[in-house]
Amino acid sequence: MHFTTGSCVHVGEVVCVRPRGVLAGSVRDYSGYREHLVGTINRREFASSTVLVNLTFGDPITVVRTPGEGAGTYRESLVTGPRDTSAETLVGGRQHGIQLALSPLDAYSITGTPIRLLSNNCLDIGALFGKPGSELIERLAEQPGWAQRFRLLDETLRDLRDKGPRPDPVVASAWHALARSSGAVRVAALADELGVSRRHLVRRFTEQVGLPPKTVARIVRFERAITLLHKRERTTVARIAAEAGYSDQAHLSREIKAFSEGTPSQFTNRTGSGFAKAA
Repeated sequence: MHFTTGSCVHVGEVVCVRPRGVLAGSVRDYSGYREHLVGTINRREFASSTVLVNLTFGDPITVVRTPGEGAGTYRESLVTGPRDTSAETLVGGRQHGIQLALSPLDAYSITGTPIRLLSNNCLDIGALFGKPGSELIERLAEQPGWAQRFRLLDETLRDLRDKGPRPDPVVASAWHALARSSGAVRVAALADELGVSRRHLVRRFTEQVGLPPKTVARIVRFERAITLLHKRERTTVARIAAEAGYSDQAHLSREIKAFSEGTPSQFTNRTGSGFAKAA
């Protein structure tokens, strides 16, 4: 997610880094940010197949609306699980911290928590890690620069992942198949290929990924379509719908409405993972 700049932003910086080495396949990216917002920004966050972690050193984030618990609360640092509907947050004042995006299975190993408990929810990092989570944020804030913060985060995440539980191989195979195909694989066919019953696959997958495989398939297809809409402003929506695997443009429009409360045209000139507006 990129914090949106506009007339309400006084000054800011964003530093993005893709982890290397053993974390390269686990963490999609780190985004370090520092902004002073004169006003407040209301962000609508889309449905997502990832787990987002915000480690904040500045003013708290207000959870305005979420499908799960936590609406109307302040989060100094929050963990947002995979979700099949949109949510809203409110930010203002001095925003300073790091955001990282994790696949659900890597989040399962790093947090040691079934992602089912995080799905459609926004939790404070203390609810997952307790005192060590607060201590990590303090140590990150004390570092002299972004390079040192990212290095400390590398070391911490690597240690947590190595000590954490390993995903069920069946679940991992199903997740990677859905991700690679952008949701084009049918769940029944996937269960047959993996040699398990559909019921077993759905139960184990939902426990460790957070949402049922059919729902995840829809979300990763939606994410593929949004990527295409961002990159190809001159391509027709109907062509993008076909390339992303939808039956027609109307099908794509329904899914965008369901997962973002938006329309295809709103994605051709916006960036990031959520709409933002000055409040």
